[in-house]
Amino acid sequence: MSDQGKIEKIHKLDTKHKTASIIKMMEGKHSDTEIICAALEALGDIADEDSLNEITHYLEHEDPAIRTKACCVAAKLNTDYLNTRVRYQMSQEKDPEVKKAIQEALDHAGHIVEP
Repeated sequence: MSDQGKIEKIHKLDTKHKTASIIKMMEGKHSDTEIICAALEALGDIADEDSLNEITHYLEHEDPAIRTKACCVAAKLNTDYLNTRVRYQMSQEKDPEVKKAIQEALDHAGHIVEP
């Protein structure tokens, strides 16, 4: 299945709130950055407990694009736990572009973070 086909499948699973199926797609050996980012967005839309737990696993991912997406989705969800985790990631982040994106996501979500 092409990446576009996988992304379309993730969108369909999102509308059906199929968290477990989305997570399974993320764990596949052929899941690339684009697939994982689409899945994180879908999990943020579903926002059930399993989704929130899975998003947390990607907050410190080695790929800056995935880390950024996870932090942005988590900031948008605005739970106490995720807010704490995103703030922690912000304090530890070394990549200036990721740090800037996280700050923008926090600002957009109405969080105030001291530099």
